[in-house]
Amino acid sequence: MSSKNANLKEKKIVYSEYAYFFSVLFLAISITFMKAAGFGVSLSSAPAYVIYEKVSLTQQISYGTAEYTIQAFILLFLFIVTGKFGKKHVFSFLTTLIFAATIDAITNVLELLPLEIVWVRVLLLALAIVIGPLGYALMDHTYISPIVYILYEQEIAKATGRDRNLVYWTFNVISGIFAIGLSFYFFGVGAFVGVNIATILYTLSKILLREPWEKFIENHFKFRTKYWQLERHFK
Repeated sequence: MSSKNANLKEKKIVYSEYAYFFSVLFLAISITFMKAAGFGVSLSSAPAYVIYEKVSLTQQISYGTAEYTIQAFILLFLFIVTGKFGKKHVFSFLTTLIFAATIDAITNVLELLPLEIVWVRVLLLALAIVIGPLGYALMDHTYISPIVYILYEQEIAKATGRDRNLVYWTFNVISGIFAIGLSFYFFGVGAFVGVNIATILYTLSKILLREPWEKFIENHFKFRTKYWQLERHFK
């Protein structure tokens, strides 16, 4: 038996549906932990966070609600740009709703922690910047539509023929600039709400950790479909 086949045989067989579940969970954990830490959130989530902070001053709103609202507008923009809308787009928004609900559920649990203690918040941030890139890496191993942020990256890259990483970083940089503009407008010039030191650390972690996580997954797991009846809806 060749070494290549031997390595393939050693990989653990897992279902792509599990990759989907844990991807959504890890992404939700990472963004919720960052929110709770209070040092800023990811570039892509920063606009939703700024809007959440502004609206919450006058009325009740959950961060999860702000997330799926912003992502609904991104999905609409994607439709306008590509002229395409199908089942995968609907499923993507459903994934976003699950993502948002998970964020709110985890937020309620984190309220039990002594978040006024700095080391607790630093620990949450450290966990977030490690778990987040893993969530992104896992999403590439499932056929189920990802959250709208990731679907936008995939579809724009496909429609324009651009490199996916270029589209990803362009979207994130624009999101960060937009969030800073909103922050200055709502809270005053110099108020960096949502974009802070944790935003930089999280961005660096995705640059440094996403590929190692991807290689770890590729080297140790081989993904199979468990629900074939479900998969056909995403083709």
